[in-house]
Amino acid sequence: MTSGQSTTDSPSEHDRFVYQAEPDQPPSEAVITAIAMQSEADDLTAVADELDPLYNAIDPSALDALFDSSGTHDRSTGAVTFEYADRHVRIDTTGRIELTAEE
Repeated sequence: MTSGQSTTDSPSEHDRFVYQAEPDQPPSEAVITAIAMQSEADDLTAVADELDPLYNAIDPSALDALFDSSGTHDRSTGAVTFEYADRHVRIDTTGRIELTAEE
């Protein structure tokens, strides 16, 4: 598993889980890693196999391209929100991923 950082907020904040992706980690991979860490799973591959494909919720290539810092466009702000694996997923340009249970 990667060495990204995670925190779990208090239950009063709707069981929100926050994961900070590594700078070189693609956002599409970071989403799966965040869910695995939230589930306290040791095997990222096993968690990924249990989930529906990410492309059923969002185009992984487009997500990665949107937050690609190697391009010439300044993407210092912005975020994408979508639903995946019974969670609201919010990822921003810093690699911060917030997972909140669907209500």
